Amino acid sequence: MIRKEALSHCYELSIGGVQFMSHKSAATRVSEYVNTLRGSNSDSEYSKGNTFPATGVPFGFNFWSPMTNASEQRWIYQYSSRSIQAFTISHMPSPWIGDRQTFQFMPMSDQVTVDRDARGVSFDHANETAKAHVYSVKFDNGIQTELAPTDHAACVRFSFPSDRSYLLFDTFDNLDASIAFDAENGVVTGHVDYPDGFLSLVPRMYVYAEFSKPFVRSSQVEGYRDLTSWIEFDTHQDRQVIMKIATSFISAEQAKANLVEEIGSSTFEQVKLAGQDAWDAILNKIEVEGASEDQLITLYSNLYRLYIYPNSASENVGGTQKYATPYVKGNPIKEGQIYVNNGFWDTYRTTWPMYALLTPDKAGELAEGFLKGYKDGGWMARWSAPGCVDCMVGTNSEIIFADAYLKGIKGFDVEAAYDSMIRNAATYSSDSAKGRKGMDRSVFLGYTPQDLVGESTSWSLESYLNDFGVAQLASALGKEDDAKYFYNRALNYTQIFSPTVGFFRGKNEDGTWRTSDEEFSSIRWGFEYTEGNAWHYCVAVPHDGQGLANLYGGREGLSNKIDDVFNAPRDYEEGGYFRVIHEMVEAYDIDRGQYGHSNQPVHHTIYMYNYAGTPWKTQARARDIVTRLYDSGVGTGNGYQGDEDNGEMSAWYLFAAMGFYPVSVGRPEYAIGAPYFKKMTIHLENGKDIVINAPKVNDDNIYVQGLKINGQDYSKNYLLHQDLAHGAVLEFDMGPSPSSWGSGEDDVPPSLTTGELPPQPLQDLANGGKVTASGENEAAGHTAAQAFVNNSSTKWQTLEPSGWIQYELKEAGAVQMYTITSANDDQQQDPKSWELLASNDGTNWTLLDARVDEAFTWRQHTRAFAVNQAEASFTFYRLNVKQNHGADSLQIAEIELLG
Repeated sequence: MIRKEALSHCYELSIGGVQFMSHKSAATRVSEYVNTLRGSNSDSEYSKGNTFPATGVPFGFNFWSPMTNASEQRWIYQYSSRSIQAFTISHMPSPWIGDRQTFQFMPMSDQVTVDRDARGVSFDHANETAKAHVYSVKFDNGIQTELAPTDHAACVRFSFPSDRSYLLFDTFDNLDASIAFDAENGVVTGHVDYPDGFLSLVPRMYVYAEFSKPFVRSSQVEGYRDLTSWIEFDTHQDRQVIMKIATSFISAEQAKANLVEEIGSSTFEQVKLAGQDAWDAILNKIEVEGASEDQLITLYSNLYRLYIYPNSASENVGGTQKYATPYVKGNPIKEGQIYVNNGFWDTYRTTWPMYALLTPDKAGELAEGFLKGYKDGGWMARWSAPGCVDCMVGTNSEIIFADAYLKGIKGFDVEAAYDSMIRNAATYSSDSAKGRKGMDRSVFLGYTPQDLVGESTSWSLESYLNDFGVAQLASALGKEDDAKYFYNRALNYTQIFSPTVGFFRGKNEDGTWRTSDEEFSSIRWGFEYTEGNAWHYCVAVPHDGQGLANLYGGREGLSNKIDDVFNAPRDYEEGGYFRVIHEMVEAYDIDRGQYGHSNQPVHHTIYMYNYAGTPWKTQARARDIVTRLYDSGVGTGNGYQGDEDNGEMSAWYLFAAMGFYPVSVGRPEYAIGAPYFKKMTIHLENGKDIVINAPKVNDDNIYVQGLKINGQDYSKNYLLHQDLAHGAVLEFDMGPSPSSWGSGEDDVPPSLTTGELPPQPLQDLANGGKVTASGENEAAGHTAAQAFVNNSSTKWQTLEPSGWIQYELKEAGAVQMYTITSANDDQQQDPKSWELLASNDGTNWTLLDARVDEAFTWRQHTRAFAVNQAEASFTFYRLNVKQNHGADSLQIAEIELLG
């Protein structure tokens, strides 16, 4: 909860147009409000953010952090601990992923203690400074360590209380690492490798360090890790030692070059100031009036979290940006700017839309930086750490790319982005870390089958949203067949909605539900749901709010369903997790029914009220969440209720405080909530401002009575991105009671579905009919029937380079589109030129479509084609393949006749 302190002995100060109310003193720069300890009062059992005090520069190459547990690769800093065992170079995107490419150091006086528990030194948080641009702590034994980062390097200042001082070097156990000492030049070099495993293809990290004074001695520690060693300094006259240290994923020589370029002869204070300038340039993009000091800490610390991720992994090599790619075995050196460390399942919801609003040029650079991974390895990472990690559900880069392009963001290769989207959405991957799971079946079933893929409802719902993203970009690029096909697939959410229980639920390959209606429990976690239960996913169709409403009986039904989320008992069943996981407890403790803001799947939920024409409910809920579930963390290490993943939880707060939210990512628009501060000014990258005025807003006046945009009355409960991107003045009239503002029939955001009926997506008509063909490889089991079994891992194969295959429907139907899926081997056997014919007697044929010189880019790649005379019904459909790509035989994995 945000603490509203009694502001006795306070005064008002204006800095750069920002009005600050301060307790006796005020920060002179907004970067001083950042508290990197927020969220570090966490562990695997309960999360108040699951963060660590990552000091760095925006999107920096390295993090620098203290470690309260130097043996830990996940929860490296725990706020409640009162001793520090080491300082580390870190590249950790999340404690659930873990750290990599690490290098520890620890200052000591009088003697060296290697054992990690024994070497821990006590400290008090009162003697700790944790900002984005600097970390400092003075231990109870008198040693002080201060860290000031650059992109690839840092300046570290040690102050020792005694004559003999030491610096111990270390890293995690079981890592391939080495270290070397050049006493004559006062230089330390080394490297650390990460073993193959969950985080695969992690490049070697090289380290280069220089010191302000020579070391008296150096020694490796016998019987310990390869890197474990120490150097000794004579500090009887000058108690301070400066270490300038840099890293590289390319070479030790490049690490040295990085140090020379970024620090060189600069002093500690100069490095610190440069880092602070870099953060102020970001943080000053948002100014607020009417905020307490705690609220300012919360605001700017959230903005820090947004811009500390993702991370650059490139280096300036002789004037050219290069990187060791984590997407190819052996980590070959490539040219360009690459970015890593992002969980798209989290960040697509708020983080990427906030980049698009605040820093669109950077958003384009970030998008291209992740596309480097696709160009290198052939797949977009689902979770980048630094390469492809098998974590969470949904590919979600599709919706990110679509959203960026439709908001006018440049700077990324949109055709490559589109190719990566199609590969995710239309091909099968046997590698569980790449692509969508279950695509050999789900493409044809219209959902991910639970008996083949766990967490299937979540996989399905994320896929529908991302199919919408593919359709949006296809439409913008003029790819009409793809647009029609993927818009249709985006409506398949109706296939996993169960009206008998009123929820989306898991369905098996044969079309049966995972459980009977009697066995179904809406509060049971896991099984078909990712980190949640049926309640958390009950409105997870933000791309088609009207269609979703129609499933619940109309807009009133949708509004009531969201009410039910908050009014339901907060109980939970362990379900498929077979134990209590931290998200269950955190959601329970929020005490908002089944609304679990502690995890991402519900983050759009309150803004779905706008589709229901009840935006006043959005306004009340948003105020409640911002007030109750975010705090400054000062003195507690709290900050969030749940994991703050790569800026997503922070960006949610920022959008909510602004008074609008990207509820339908992939559309250039925002659902309107209600502003949190009396005035907020957003300085855009193009020099324009968004000014959000709400002079009456407070904890009582939480409802919008009216809105003016640039002086004109505005009644719709959503904003277009173009209304904001070139600057705007939003004037909110706030009051203590709900109003009818934004509730008109035409005030709601647009949807795919219009009217009052649930959507009826096209379905495959080739069911239960008769298949014939010109020939088939019966001996190998590649019969004509295999082309209609909803499985792209099987195929029809002929013994000729051309041939036809025919399907006789049980009853006549109108085919509007058809799909062809390439088989799992030998691209030369793919069809190249063909025609689709239709007939009602099997003798007289009508040409519906003809294609020439077509290609299938990948194996098990589904392509869709629209037909002529889509309204006409026929009984027989024949695909006549005239030419393949040069082989002696022809093969097709699957054919669909969609109508």
